[in-house]
Formats: sequence, structure tokens, C-alpha cells
Amino acid sequence: MGKKSGENLRKSSAHNRGLVLQLVATGEAVTRIELARRTGLTKMTISNIVSEFLERGLLEECEEELTQNCGRNPIRLEISPHAPKIVGLLIFRERLEAVLCDLRLQILRRARWDFTELDREELLKRSCGLIDQVAEGGERILGIGVASIGPVNIKKGMILNPPRFFGITDVPIVEELKKRYEWPVYMDHDSNSGALAEKLFGVGKRVQDFLFLEVTNGIGSGIVSNGEVVHNSRGYAPEIGHISIHGNGEPCSCGNRGCLELYAGANVVRDRLRLELGIDADFESLCGMWQRKEVDAALRQMAEDLSVALVSAVNLLQPELIVLGYEAIFLPQRYVDYLEELVNRRKFIRDAQRTVVKKAHFGTDAQLVGAAANLLSQVFSGKILF
Repeated sequence: MGKKSGENLRKSSAHNRGLVLQLVATGEAVTRIELARRTGLTKMTISNIVSEFLERGLLEECEEELTQNCGRNPIRLEISPHAPKIVGLLIFRERLEAVLCDLRLQILRRARWDFTELDREELLKRSCGLIDQVAEGGERILGIGVASIGPVNIKKGMILNPPRFFGITDVPIVEELKKRYEWPVYMDHDSNSGALAEKLFGVGKRVQDFLFLEVTNGIGSGIVSNGEVVHNSRGYAPEIGHISIHGNGEPCSCGNRGCLELYAGANVVRDRLRLELGIDADFESLCGMWQRKEVDAALRQMAEDLSVALVSAVNLLQPELIVLGYEAIFLPQRYVDYLEELVNRRKFIRDAQRTVVKKAHFGTDAQLVGAAANLLSQVFSGKILF
């Protein structure tokens, strides 16, 4: 066997092992029979992979699954509580947060630091401190996933020049973390990360094409197409928050005018209502006051502004689903339904297939667990050996 053939065989083996682990972790296939059916691998190959995973403490066998057939019932497979864990780091405008997750993306430990001022040195110092805090339990760690506000260069592992981020620019966060830790490190935009978490374990699990919309002090987006998170060839993520919805509107820090996040950001709506109502409340609390006419009008206007950018995105990408993340999950369902109605009424292709709007399964934690998902996806693809 030649060198190239041997390399291809190793890659194929790693891919198959990662796929089996993914199917069990996500609950898509939890018996040997199901795994063989879903992967197309022989029963012998599946048996060998499962035996290895059982021996290494990655999987465990659980209670028998009841069937109507005669004979022995198949044994269920689950991720073992002793399996390795993953660290996630979220870099946001007003906080840093780290999390320890298992291979099912369930949160085991978390730590957070809020700030009103920040510089480059403190960003790196505090990030490492939070990682150390969540990884202090002695578990075997597979690696670190990072999710950061944008713009970011994913290929270079760099935070570029996020607006309203204390002038911090060009931080090679992946390189810096690799200097401190021996683990592999993977990063992505925080909205891409949220989209990945929802694709693996959330409301996008069985959807091939969807848009993840993050609404907070800014507005971000992640795109899933043909079942994969879309990455630009140069390493940049999509930025729906900087689509202009008013050509002659307010100037934005990005250099454009009338950007979506100037009108529909959660902070913008909150500040507008604070002036009108004289109430110092966060966006979640204001959403609970939706029956007040001023709040109702503001939330309806927010949905209308969001719909302008979303219709353009739908016409370009034709997604089946729009997933609302972060503070958008606090919107009462009536405004989610209104947003869905507006998008479907105005999109170009009005066929029988509606573009559905749903709140993220992971809620305000979508980007946080998405950070861990950035590493986990590398495990599932066989690029990280375990």
C-alpha cells in the first residue's frame, strides 16, 4: 500500500469514528443497527468502532430499547460521563464567559467576567483565567473553542476591529491561547458559533438551510447552507447588522448609513423606550410590558425593521428557517409570529414552503455553547483525534 493510500485510509477511519460519535452524541443513532444504517458502514466496522469507544470510556451501554420484534432487543449507546470534555470561550462587548461542556454540548461548569473597560492585555489575562477556572476539575480536555464578536478572521484566528470594543484591534486570540495551552484551539464569529450549536443540537438539527440572527447591542448573523456553516474563503463571517435599511439614515460606526443595528438592536429599542416611558429596564423586562401601547409599538417597529434586512437575506439565501438568538428570544411570541408573517408576505418566492421563524433552543447561551461547538465539530469531522 502506498503512502497516499495509507494516508487516505487513516483519514477515512478518523472520519468514520467522528461520525459515529456525532450520531450517538446528538441522538440521531443510538444502537449499532441504527449506526450501520445511517453511516453505510458494515456491521463489523461499527462493532469495532463501538468496542473501541466502550473500552476507552467514550461510550457506555444503557438499558435495552423496547421493540415489538421477537428476539433480543438492541442495546442503547450513550456518551459516557467519563468521556473527555470541551472548553468554550465567548468574547462579547461587555463580558467574557467560559464554559465546560460534555460531548452532548451540555454545560457542566461556567465562569463569567463583566467589564466596562478593557484593554488587550486584560482581555488575554482574563480569558485565560476563565478557562483555568472551568477546566480546574481534572477532566480530560479535548481542546478550546472560541466565539467572538466580529469582525473576525477565522483563518488567522484573529479578532479584527469590533466597533465599540474599547479600541481593541487585531488580537491573534488563537495564537495567544496556543502559547498558554497544549490543547487545539478553533475559533469562529459568535453568530456562526450559535448557528453551529443550533445545527448540531438545536432547532436547526434537521434543517439544511437556515439563518441564525443574533439581536443584542449589535445584530449578527450566521448562515447554514446544505447542512454546513458558511465560511468565506478569506475567513470572514456574514454581517447582517450592517445591511442598510435606510439609505440616507443615521451614520454607522462601520462607515455605512442606516444600518439595521442602528434601528433594531435591543439596546436601541431599550434606550428609545427609556426616553419615552422613563423606565430604566433591560430588554427582557420591557418585553414583559408588551401590553403597554408604547412598548407594543416599539416591538412591532423592531420586527418591521428586522424584516427589511431578513427579506433581502431570504431572497439571496432561500433558507427554510430563521433562528432568533440572544436577546431576541425575549420577544413575546406574537412579535415572532408577526416577523414571520412580514418575511413571508414580502419575500420574492412565495411558494408553499414558508420561511419559519423560531427562537434558539439554547436561548441566550447559543453563542456560549457555540464556542464549545467550534471545537466539537472538529472532533465530529475526525480532524481532532480522541
